Amino acid sequence: MDLLWRLAYRLAHAALRLWWAVRRPSARGAAVAVWSEGRLLVVETSYRPGLIDLPGGAVERGERPIAAALRELAEETGIEAPETALEPPVALAFTFERRRIESEVFAWRPSRRPTVRVDGREVVRATWLAPEEAARQRPAPGLALYLARIGDPWPPCPGMGAPPAGRPSGAEKRANRQGSTAGGAESGGRTPPQTSPT
Repeated sequence: MDLLWRLAYRLAHAALRLWWAVRRPSARGAAVAVWSEGRLLVVETSYRPGLIDLPGGAVERGERPIAAALRELAEETGIEAPETALEPPVALAFTFERRRIESEVFAWRPSRRPTVRVDGREVVRATWLAPEEAARQRPAPGLALYLARIGDPWPPCPGMGAPPAGRPSGAEKRANRQGSTAGGAESGGRTPPQTSPT
């Protein structure tokens, strides 16, 4: 039964990507960056195999971004977080799968690591990774950009300093390149953003 659900998600996502390629729409997203003992919770969906992202998705009409982020967190991981415990959001803007996405990422640092439950249908894997581990895998553009904003996990080459003001860091360039590639050929990059709206 789970295999049929996964197939349905993949077919629906393929149809959406064709529509996005024609319309080039914009989207609003929201996600939660759950931190525990220096590690970040990331998920992988059935319709973006191999791509990791933050738990998150689209902000529905009339919905507050923080409410959308908490809803997506509960739907994708089974975790219920208190709204008052979330930190102010990090605002991101990127292109993914032919869509221009504006997303807000709310960090949450619980005192104890929460139990994660995935449905095995939409979300097939959830794991805790250190930022540098997430960067070495295949992060969605939203996740890659978030990691760049909180601290570049890709250090500059020896002899090279930080990029001049107004120029993107190495991680931001990688996020932008991945977003362009994902939009054209097909990442991870975020989510409809897991930081990508679905």
